[in-house]
Amino acid sequence: MFSKLVPVVSIVFVLLACVTPDSARIREVLDTDLVTFESGTVPDELVDTLSRRKVLLLGETHYVQEHQEFVLELLIRLHPHGLRLFAQEMPHAYGWIVDDYVTGERDNYPESVRRMDEYWIEGLRAFNEGLPESERIRFSYIDMNHAHDACLLSLSWMVRGTRIGESIGPLVVDVLETHPGTDGYIRALVDLEQRLASDRARLEDTLGLRWYARLVEVVEIELRSIPVRERFDNPVRERIMIDLANRAIENAAGSSVALNVGMYHAQRRRYMGTRQEWLGEYLSANAERFGGSEQLYSVAFWGFSGERIRNFMDRNPEPVPEAMDRPTSNFARQIAEIVARRDGTTRPESAAFIELSDPAFARSMQIAFSFSRLRAAPGRQFDAYLVFPEISVLESIRRAWE
Repeated sequence: MFSKLVPVVSIVFVLLACVTPDSARIREVLDTDLVTFESGTVPDELVDTLSRRKVLLLGETHYVQEHQEFVLELLIRLHPHGLRLFAQEMPHAYGWIVDDYVTGERDNYPESVRRMDEYWIEGLRAFNEGLPESERIRFSYIDMNHAHDACLLSLSWMVRGTRIGESIGPLVVDVLETHPGTDGYIRALVDLEQRLASDRARLEDTLGLRWYARLVEVVEIELRSIPVRERFDNPVRERIMIDLANRAIENAAGSSVALNVGMYHAQRRRYMGTRQEWLGEYLSANAERFGGSEQLYSVAFWGFSGERIRNFMDRNPEPVPEAMDRPTSNFARQIAEIVARRDGTTRPESAAFIELSDPAFARSMQIAFSFSRLRAAPGRQFDAYLVFPEISVLESIRRAWE
């Protein structure tokens, strides 16, 4: 008799164990604070929250169409609140070209950039059209140069397609005559860097402060990128991103800045990736540079379901395990269940925004953003989640497959 009761007792014990005081509190907070909204729109609650911050860390799931569509609309909604700079995790060498394109100063940009960022580049150019120069949203790239020829392309476009090309040409001719990956290329860059420093006053007068600063930074970041390309070093690469993000914040001159980076970089406290100081950790620890920690806000963007690629060369999208199929204790599943319940469906059809400031989110728990699950304290890792009902691969990347 007793042996027959053991399985039943075990099942009851397991069910009761799933409903812990902590999980009950989490569901209570989610029921109260979770904002659901129609996919393709931007909730007023998020705009209100971000409009009170100076530095916005947008931690994306890479190569997602829905993310770029959402962020473009978010930037436009934040513009009346003072947002004037959008910085993106892309190779620095292309940044000035994209900035001039979105502000209407030039009419083309590299195809390699179009493949990754076409949607919001074109969207920001259209939005900026007709605005006074001081009110345009500018664009910045804050990553190392991953491609060997990125700097050469950047310098050649300075020579060919700008009003001061005739003045820049003689300065960079020795670099343009070399090949990336050679000792001659490095020597030419070092010589150029030294010439720019020693002849600064004259060159600032000849090129103008803006173009002089652009040229100096293009050379600097390429010289810092070369050893990382030869032997990849995550902390060194991250330091480049940190330095460029700092400059973007400083150049914004009091306006608010949106930094769009991968989710790993946006962590305010590391729970994913290698043991190093990530961009979000650095900004959290040095928030006095822009007014204090309350001026920094980090959002992780992910999807309840859909498909994604693992890197930009991947041509085989994989399905994202659905949040509703995760274990019941997984935080992604708990969020998805409430969204689905509100939708009156078995799977979430609405998007969701949840602030993670409640103490219930400060403890460690299981969470799954896409392929892998991890254990993290959501409220310590990020300030909020923005979750799409379904994600898909960037249309600009898909076109490149044809």
